[in-house]
Amino acid sequence: MPTYEGLRLKVLKYRRKAFAEWRKKQLTDTDFTIISNNCWGGMVYESYNLPKNSPTVGLFFMAEDYVKFVARLREYVEAELSFVQPEESRWKDAPQLAGDKRFGRYPIGVLSLGDEQVEIFFLHYHSEQEATEKWRRRCKRINWNRLLVKFNDQNGCTERDVRAFLQLPYKNKLFFTCKKWQGLDTGITVIPQLARKDFILASYEPFGASRHVNITRILNALEADGEQQKGEE
Repeated sequence: MPTYEGLRLKVLKYRRKAFAEWRKKQLTDTDFTIISNNCWGGMVYESYNLPKNSPTVGLFFMAEDYVKFVARLREYVEAELSFVQPEESRWKDAPQLAGDKRFGRYPIGVLSLGDEQVEIFFLHYHSEQEATEKWRRRCKRINWNRLLVKFNDQNGCTERDVRAFLQLPYKNKLFFTCKKWQGLDTGITVIPQLARKDFILASYEPFGASRHVNITRILNALEADGEQQKGEE
């Protein structure tokens, strides 16, 4: 039986595609990269009928790993991608995974930088080969000069993770949540939702112009990130 979240996502998929060309015409530049902790980036590209110029499409990270990933983004996308079996994942006992019947049915990637590593859960991929090919291809498409880095309060996100993310030196950052965080206001977009969850559901994250945030306006205003430009020199 379809879940509340599943039904919302199906309806929103039609809305994304139905008005995609109209949204695309509102963009001043269609070459940008969205780095996201979940499938949101892919949904945004679909909502503007654009190629997916990001490796973080159709997958998700646990919150702690995602913050590490974006903190050393260039190093991680240049690292070698390997894979582990579900029982080898260091997150296998996390309630977000242990309670999900899909866990174990998709590839789990690992990126390592010395003693530090992050795991990537390729939720919408059928094989390690597919995940590897698309990851490598999309890493090459990254536009380092027009980068939008997005995070939310899913997958074990803690206040420590939020604070660490908000302190990262990216000019273009978004953080979506469904609750207030004590002492944290700047850079946070609170989106009310009907579902009784302590984290924001994917179906509530905006993919275009909404009453909470205008994604089109944000994409049009993307600034070149100084930290990333230094890496190009």
